[in-house]
Amino acid sequence: MSLDRNMPNKRYDFDQIIDRRQTHSFKWDNVTYPAHLDMLPMPVADMDFPVADEILEALDRITAHGILGYSIVPESLKIAAQHKIERDYSWSTSLDSQVWIPGIVPGITAACAALTNEKEGIITAVPVYHPFHLVAGWVNCPLVTFEMIKEGDRWTYDFDDFERGLQKGPKVFLFCNPHNPGGTIFNETEIMRIVDLCAKYNVTIVSDEIHADLRLYPQSEHLSIGRFEKQPIISFFATSKAFNTAGLGGAVAVIPDAALRDKFTKASAGFFSMLSRHSIEVMLATYAHGEEWLAQLLPYLRANHDLLLEYVRETPGLAMQPLEGTYLAWIEYDETLWGDFQQKCWDAGVHVLRGEQFKGRNFIRLNFACPRAILEKAIERMKSITHG
Repeated sequence: MSLDRNMPNKRYDFDQIIDRRQTHSFKWDNVTYPAHLDMLPMPVADMDFPVADEILEALDRITAHGILGYSIVPESLKIAAQHKIERDYSWSTSLDSQVWIPGIVPGITAACAALTNEKEGIITAVPVYHPFHLVAGWVNCPLVTFEMIKEGDRWTYDFDDFERGLQKGPKVFLFCNPHNPGGTIFNETEIMRIVDLCAKYNVTIVSDEIHADLRLYPQSEHLSIGRFEKQPIISFFATSKAFNTAGLGGAVAVIPDAALRDKFTKASAGFFSMLSRHSIEVMLATYAHGEEWLAQLLPYLRANHDLLLEYVRETPGLAMQPLEGTYLAWIEYDETLWGDFQQKCWDAGVHVLRGEQFKGRNFIRLNFACPRAILEKAIERMKSITHG
């Protein structure tokens, strides 16, 4: 496939519906979907949009070359990531602090394996992306959780509950920013409180910042917690969520503390595969050319968000805090009015995730990163439940 790149500022068509069925899609080819429902899948966090043309061109070049051998991480990729983190997340880092890995969840697992034991474990806020609480079982360590609370129109931490949890002796705080689910982008005041508390109790911060580029409002700023280096920190970054290349893998752990970096590297030895040439070239293309695609994507996601929020706010027994980041709506429902709302959505042909998966009762998580016509159809199906 040859792509015409002569036109500057190409307009991307996010309304285009591309059939993803029969592509081995984890999202669309779910074998549990009843054929008669024509299910609209809105669970897993990937987007139903084609990627930027430059990414497709990079994949074409690899295919044309014809050899798919082992790869090394080139200096150009390390520098591109370094510049991105400094420019967009306000953190100046060294190339030596980088450890390249196939994905963030394996990286979190390796970090927890390196730093915890059977008595000293993990603390994280709930609700939260489910690997954050499942990892305690994977590495056989205790799990401490504390609550997120509504404050105005957003979710934030119950910092008193956070400190009570820290007093129980965990060794690792798993931080998700922007938060999944809930969509909070933590501000500088909140981040400083987190850093100060973790320093007070000598807890290492492990930060997942994979959604950092998915800021729905232009005034939003993502500050990497790594810039506040009171306490050893491992921060994970990847282009895969924001630029829709999750199926290719590839991420970077930034670990300024050399001793901590050595622990992480030893814990992951033998478990991580080399990055593929596909993931390397796609990340290079994304860092070099992805910003125009992202600049067009974000207003589209914001319009989808607002459409969904309008439906939720006009519906008795549903509630949703406006998201600051991500494309993952966190919708609360009144069980006395709607019963098992996730099951009712399923029966209506809309697959959303149960809140319990994230340790949040009476919630659903819905991915609205899809062409608007699909979202409109999903809302109409949900209205068949809530509006009769």
